Order: sequence, then C-alpha cells, then structure tokens
Amino acid sequence: MKAILNIKTSIIAAAGCCLMSASGIALSVSCGDTISTPEVLDTDISNCAASPAITIMGPTGSLDLNGFSLSCDGLAGTGILLEGTTAVLINSQASSGIISSCDIGISVEGSGLHNVIGVTTQENGSLGMSVSSSRNIVSGSINDFNFGNGIIVLGDWNSFFEVSATSNGEGGIIISGDNNQVFQSTARNNTFSGIAIQDANYTNIILNTTSSNNEYGISVSNFGQVGNFVTGNTAESNDIDDLFDDNTPACVGTTWYGNIFSSSNDTCIN
Repeated sequence: MKAILNIKTSIIAAAGCCLMSASGIALSVSCGDTISTPEVLDTDISNCAASPAITIMGPTGSLDLNGFSLSCDGLAGTGILLEGTTAVLINSQASSGIISSCDIGISVEGSGLHNVIGVTTQENGSLGMSVSSSRNIVSGSINDFNFGNGIIVLGDWNSFFEVSATSNGEGGIIISGDNNQVFQSTARNNTFSGIAIQDANYTNIILNTTSSNNEYGISVSNFGQVGNFVTGNTAESNDIDDLFDDNTPACVGTTWYGNIFSSSNDTCIN
C-alpha cells in the first residue's frame, strides 16, 4: 500500500508540472521536433515520416497532448521518444491523446525517472510502449489494439499503475527487467499472455485483472527467476490456464498468493 501511495504522489507532482505549462505561452510542436521545454500540443500531428516523430528531452522537456493525437507514416519508426532524465508525457484531457500507426508508439529511454500519464497507444506495428530505462512511472496509459505487444519492460525499478493492455496481437504486458511493479491494471483479450514475467526477478504483480487471453492470464517463464510476488490478482476465462508457472518445479522463485482464478498448471499456485 505504501508503494501505491508513493506512485500516486509522484504522478500528481508530474501532472502538476505539465499542466502549469498550459498557462504559459506554448510554441507550436511539429513533426520531427525535439522538445526541451514544457509544451502543449494544439493540433493533431498526422502521417509524420520522421522517427522519432517527437523527442522529449528531460529534465526540462515535457509535452501535454491536450487531447490531440499523433500518427506516424504507416507503421514505421517511433512515435514519441523520452530521452535524458525526468521527461514528462501527459494527456490532460479525458479523451483522445492517441499515438498510432508507428512501429513503436512510445519509447521510454535515456537515464529514466520519466513519467507517462494518461496517454493511449493504438494500432502500432511492433509495440504500444517500450520501457528500456529505469525508475519510470506509467499511469493511466491505454495500450490497446496494437499489432504486436501492448507494453514491453526491459528496464528495472519501473512502476505501472492503472494501465490497460487489451486486444493486442501478441502479449499484453511483457516484463523482462528486474524490480518492476504492476498495480491495479488490466490485460484482456490478448493473443498470448495478459501479463508475462519473462527473465525478470523481484517483480510485483498486484491487484490486476487478466481475462480472456488466448494463452495465459499471468505467466512466469522458465528462466529460474527469484523474488517474484504475484498476489491479489483476478485471472479468469483464459484459454489455456489463468495462472501458469513454467519453472521446474513450479513456484520456485515466485510466490503466488491470494489470487482469484479457475485454472493453473500446479497446485502450488494459489
């Protein structure tokens, strides 16, 4: 619970930073720009052929999509790249804020400590979002209907809160870095697993809902991981198993506790 409160505090602080920029004078943001100051999008950016379409350079750069959307030029390149440290990407409006038709919708790179809040990735070729740096916070992000995976996490110490990864052509949320956390998120109707812990250690998967995925609701691959904790999740109506631990024997390195589910591959999962 303390971790969740800390995440919420960081999210509010980051959102306040970006929303304050709306009261200032915002320069026009165009295809191919690198942003190093607080900016607010004032129109859609469509069919951008540059890759990345927009780069947000921290620590001074931030972008509020402000309900507008960005599309790439036909499933190629990266939509928005977060570089440096403590860059912020936010959609302050309740609707739209969609990044689409890129190879990767959002790529979170650099030194980390970035914030991505309330942004949607949709119909991107390989990935909705890639997180390769560390200590980032992603909140309220919708990563649905991408042709590949919804989210791939390669970096360490990242937190995901109330994100969605639904109806993607491959997996929902794929975790390969260490010490990552996924709280109160949703992964439904994906072609593979809803949430997959691959070569990852000390990962917390808590209070999420994973249902109607074509393989598993939550799965742990056979990499001999240690310190993973999967608790309080609801996993139902997944095609193979709701909960699946591929290590031999199962549950070595992963604690499964207090989950709601109908099927699993081992009695040690609970």
